[in-house]
Amino acid sequence: MYQVLYRKWRPKKFSEVVGQPQVTVTLKNELKSGRIAHAYLFTGSRGTGKTTCAKILAKAVNCLHPVDGDPCGECEICRGIDAGSVLDVVEIDAASNNGVENIRTLREEANFTPTV
Repeated sequence: MYQVLYRKWRPKKFSEVVGQPQVTVTLKNELKSGRIAHAYLFTGSRGTGKTTCAKILAKAVNCLHPVDGDPCGECEICRGIDAGSVLDVVEIDAASNNGVENIRTLREEANFTPTV
């Protein structure tokens, strides 16, 4: 099966993220201490690792067997998030979904109780 290179080689742990040490260290420390914020806003130029860091964070928060602030990458939830099959983790491209109706839809979908 063909897979786009940036998805195939996307970092799976915070330690694999290049060029964002302040972000990865902060997120890992929050996870290790159990002080996770209710929301995170990832901003910046294209290609700086926003989606990558957000996906790793989503996996680490939901992981059944986290290791030192990183997701295990082996449990059902980690594999499901990687595959895009976990309904509670939604990747949104803000450049394409920036209208009022998109936000209303997102808000409505966020009202449901998590399934994992």
